[in-house]
Amino acid sequence: MKTFELPHMGSRNIKTALSVLVCLIFWPNSLFAAIAAVICVQGTVENSLVIGINRLIGTLLGGILGIVFLYIANGLNLQNFLPLIVSIGVLLIIYICNIIKKPSACSISSITLISILVSQSYNNPLMYSIRRIIETAFGVIVAILINKYIHPPKEKNTID
Repeated sequence: MKTFELPHMGSRNIKTALSVLVCLIFWPNSLFAAIAAVICVQGTVENSLVIGINRLIGTLLGGILGIVFLYIANGLNLQNFLPLIVSIGVLLIIYICNIIKKPSACSISSITLISILVSQSYNNPLMYSIRRIIETAFGVIVAILINKYIHPPKEKNTID
């Protein structure tokens, strides 16, 4: 009869949980900081930097374009065309990410833009966008610092 053994809990698991803990201690209820921390703790510090930079660029781009498109839609009273406006925004974001050679930022840019345009329940979409960018940056920084200084991984391949 075989015995069942649980796999070893690795340092990346522990560092990810620690990154989330630090984010939520310093910024309670910060969904975007915690998400960024989870995504940015990678197998190497270099990969964490690459993922973090892509996440920051994507969030910044999506936030800026989301606000611009929202003000255009509201200013021209185009709420009935919001699905088309969102789609054009996503098209433009993917195009810009490819131009600036950051295709890995396409997803988060698009998600940020969609969240701003579709969830207009926020009292102030500009403040939502700014807060999302700042919280994401905080989570990225926490994850990179923890990955770099707490049981640092051996460096190996990088991802795009």
